[in-house]
Amino acid sequence: MFRILFSLVFLPIRILFQGFRILSWIIRKGDHFYLEIPSSFSFDRKSFLVKLLVPKEEAPFLVDFLIGLKALTKVPGLKKVSFHISNPEYGFGEVWNICETIQTLNEKGIETSGFCLGGGTKALLLLSQCKHRYTSSAAEFFPILPSAEPYFFGGAAKKFGVGVEAYASGAFKSFGETFQRTSFSAPARKNLEALLTDYKELLSTGFKKSSNLDLKVLEEPIISSEKLKKIGFITEFVEEDEFEENYLFENYKKEKETDKPKYKKLSPKGFRLYHKKSNFTLISKSVPIVAVLPVQGNILPDLGREEDFRSRQVSFRYYQEIFKDLKEDPKVAAVILEMNSPGGSALVSELLYREIKKLAEKKPVITYVLNVAASGGYYLSCATQKIHGTPYSIVGSIGAVMMRFELKKLYDKFGVQKERIGFYPHRDILSEYGKLSPKSEQFLRKEVLRSRDLFYSRVIESRKTSFQELEKHYGEGRIFSGQTFRKSGFLDSCDSFLDILQNLKTELKSKKIDVRYLPGTYSWKDLVQDLKPGIQLSKFSFFSKLNAEKKQNPMEVLHLSEIAQELSGL
Repeated sequence: MFRILFSLVFLPIRILFQGFRILSWIIRKGDHFYLEIPSSFSFDRKSFLVKLLVPKEEAPFLVDFLIGLKALTKVPGLKKVSFHISNPEYGFGEVWNICETIQTLNEKGIETSGFCLGGGTKALLLLSQCKHRYTSSAAEFFPILPSAEPYFFGGAAKKFGVGVEAYASGAFKSFGETFQRTSFSAPARKNLEALLTDYKELLSTGFKKSSNLDLKVLEEPIISSEKLKKIGFITEFVEEDEFEENYLFENYKKEKETDKPKYKKLSPKGFRLYHKKSNFTLISKSVPIVAVLPVQGNILPDLGREEDFRSRQVSFRYYQEIFKDLKEDPKVAAVILEMNSPGGSALVSELLYREIKKLAEKKPVITYVLNVAASGGYYLSCATQKIHGTPYSIVGSIGAVMMRFELKKLYDKFGVQKERIGFYPHRDILSEYGKLSPKSEQFLRKEVLRSRDLFYSRVIESRKTSFQELEKHYGEGRIFSGQTFRKSGFLDSCDSFLDILQNLKTELKSKKIDVRYLPGTYSWKDLVQDLKPGIQLSKFSFFSKLNAEKKQNPMEVLHLSEIAQELSGL
């Protein structure tokens, strides 16, 4: 009510500003937008102190970037988008979502061109989505197709006298094999091979569909730009500075100073101006808030009282407080968990599962698996009403495992002994000195099965399957691609993040939704934790360039939080 009253009181001023926006848009309106696809995305926001010490420009949030990219399809008169593609440091989940959004531009009849100076398979996949593809004549690409070369420390552990005991709920729960064996067991190897085969099929389909590139070409570890042009993947050679400076000209070439550009520039400021203009209403009304919460990293076993955010880690107290706040906030209509966790503590997974369940009783909560929801990550996902992902998501690992290191032989090598005093049944489980008694081994096996059964019960409730079906085909620690898991009914869809937002908007029966990304704050504690031995203070601009001016990037990356908060019609 106050919002409506406020908008009416200031209506004359708001109309005046809207008139100014309309006139400004007439002047700023362009038909060609230049955009850099960044090499990384952020899951947290730097604190003031960290920004002071390391004033490097923050990477955008994926959600904001995707919404901004999709919003380009709504700009009237837009004819072309030129993408400068950096080599991605993120996963196939982010790459696939960007590819899907570029395809939306293509389907709208907007011409797309891309430039990439080099990179791997992900960079080539992004470049393949563009109708016209450019690179330097000197460029080289270094693709690596889905494959694995894991380390095994079983031989080294035996040599040094380190014993490793693993108690797993199934043959595919193979984490302990890394420390026990010199190679994978047959079931674990077969499961990994199936996952890699799925990935290769996805890449083959993706490249064929977008550019007709045969995946066999990428089996060469070094591919020259000349070869890519010869087989028709590259449209033409241009240098990086030509692509950046001449993007308004035909074929990125400016032969003479008198040459006139073919296109008119649409700047990021003009882009924002258009969306402010198009989202103007006489009466300002509140819209439902959709909170997007990143769940990033290993699930920690810590149950302390500390509620601080931990970068790339999932701590119980922090997320418990977040879930409570989201549950009690009447403005939040729905919550999306942006899942990127390989699992961790079984206890904390169950505790957070219950917190998510409490939240889901009050409002819609869904999971979007960006790259990984394995073990505890999938456990948490089962607490939400729906689980979505990408075809490339790594999901599953449904089961439990416990590990214990036995160091007696290592101690003996150095003449170290320990004496057990006052030990009681099963106390040896808490000691690293000596083998376990048969009763203690039996106790641990029962605990693993108890954890597995609880995990299974959460999956059975969420996915409406049976214990027998789960155990026989999808449990015991098996991992799957998102595409395979969706076909089996363990994911609801493999849709893009923007499609999930659109579906949620329909479910909420609202023309607009306010998308709020909720990153944690990367504090000085996280910075200290991430410091490597021998780091030089000169890497901190605070010490070396205290009074230096920040370099301006003329080709601005989309940091369009305001557009995300005015999402409509996507």
